[in-house]
Amino acid sequence: MAKQNLLNPQGERVAIVAGLRTPFVLRDAEFKSSYATDLGTMVTNELLSRSAIERSQLDQLVFGQVIQQPDIPNPAREIALALNMPHLQAYTLSSSCLSGLQALVNVAGSIVSGSISAGIAGGADSISNAPFSISPRVIHKLKGIFNAPTLEQKFDLFRRFSWRDLKPHGVNLKDYMTQLSVAEMSEQMAQQFHITRAEQDEFARHSNQKAADAWKLGVLKGEVIPSFPRPYTDFVVSDSLIPAATRQRYYDNAEPIVAKSYATVTEANMPKAVDGAAAVLLMRENRAKELGLNPLGYIRSYAITGNDIWQNMFMGATVASHFALERANVELQDIDLIDIHETSASQMLVNMRLFESDEFAKNQLNRTACIGKIDPNKLNHLGGSIAFGNPRAATSLRILIQSLNALKRNGGGMSLVASSGLGGLGAAMVLESE
Repeated sequence: MAKQNLLNPQGERVAIVAGLRTPFVLRDAEFKSSYATDLGTMVTNELLSRSAIERSQLDQLVFGQVIQQPDIPNPAREIALALNMPHLQAYTLSSSCLSGLQALVNVAGSIVSGSISAGIAGGADSISNAPFSISPRVIHKLKGIFNAPTLEQKFDLFRRFSWRDLKPHGVNLKDYMTQLSVAEMSEQMAQQFHITRAEQDEFARHSNQKAADAWKLGVLKGEVIPSFPRPYTDFVVSDSLIPAATRQRYYDNAEPIVAKSYATVTEANMPKAVDGAAAVLLMRENRAKELGLNPLGYIRSYAITGNDIWQNMFMGATVASHFALERANVELQDIDLIDIHETSASQMLVNMRLFESDEFAKNQLNRTACIGKIDPNKLNHLGGSIAFGNPRAATSLRILIQSLNALKRNGGGMSLVASSGLGGLGAAMVLESE
C-alpha cells in the first residue's frame, strides 16, 4: 500500500495545535444538569481562550456525539452559535467510540483538500441526560386516541394500554444488529481467547493505578480544564477516579455482568459510564507558524475500518493500526507511545494477542508477519478508559490529547492511538511530535 499523503496543495502538514477536555465525571454526578452541548461549548470556549487565534479565522467545527438529544439534532452548530461564530460550517456525526477521531479526520481532510486553514474537532456525550423514548407501537396507539372522533372511542382505545406500553425506554447502548452489549461482546472475546478474570482484573487495576499516579504527579492537569457546570454552584477539576480500584479487593467483590457461571467480565474491569467532552484545534502547518504557535504534533497517517460484528467485534483497533502503520511507512517498534481505547480489559488483552499473531496477520490482514508485540511500558502509560471512564464521543480524543502531550514532554517522537467501537468499527492514527 502506498504511503498516505496528508499534505495540502502547498505541501503543508496538518498540525494539531492544541487539545483540551473536561474532567470525565460519573453519571448523575456534577455534570447531571448539563447537556452534551453544554459540555462541548465549555471545552471549545476554553480551547479558543487559550489559543492565539481570532474566532473569525476558524473555518469549520465538527463534533461527534453518540447519545443524542432529539431536540438538539446538530450540537456542533449550537456550539458555534453559543460562542458567537455564526459564520462557521458546523456539523455533528456519530460513529460509536471512534466519533472524536472521525471528527478530527474530517477536519484534517478539509485542510488537506485546501478548503480550510483552521478548524476544531470535538466530541461530547452525557449519559446523565440520555433521552427516554416510547415504542412505535405506543406512538400509533396515541395517534389513534387523538384522532378518534368521540370521547367514548378515545376512552375505549386508552383502556387498551398496559403498564408495559407506558414504560419509557432508556437509550439502547447495545449494538443494533447483534443486540449484544459491550459486556456481552467482551465476554464472547474473553471466552474465545481464554482470557481469565484474573488477567482482566489485573489489567484493569494497572489502568487505574497509572491514572491515579498521573493525577498525583499533576501530569494531566494542563489538558483537563476546570469546569463550572450548571447550576454554577460548584466546579470540577479532575476525573471521577475510584480510589478503591487500585486494590485487588475491589475486583474480588465485583459480580459478573453476564448471568453465566463461567462469566469473567465485571463492572470493575470495564469503563464506567461518565459525562465529558473534548476539543482539538487543527491548522495547516504554515498558518500555525505565522501565528507563532508551537503545535502539539502532526498527523502522519490514519485509518478508519470496519470488521465482522458476530465474532471479535472489538478487534477494530488492531485492524486499523495495521493500516495506519503501513500508510505511515513505519513499524510498531518505531513507535514511542501506544494509546488504545480500553473498551474492556478483555478487549485490550485480545487485541494485544492479535497484534503479535502471525495467523491473524496472514488470514485477516494479508501480512506475511504479525504487526508486532506491544511493549506494556508504552501502552496507556498514563492510564486508560477503564480508569477514566468512557464518554463515547470524547474518549478517542482523550487518548489523542493525552498521547500528544506525553510525546511533547518527552521531547518528541511518534505515537499510535487507536480505538474499537460497536458496529465492528476501528480507527487508528500515527502522530508525530517535534
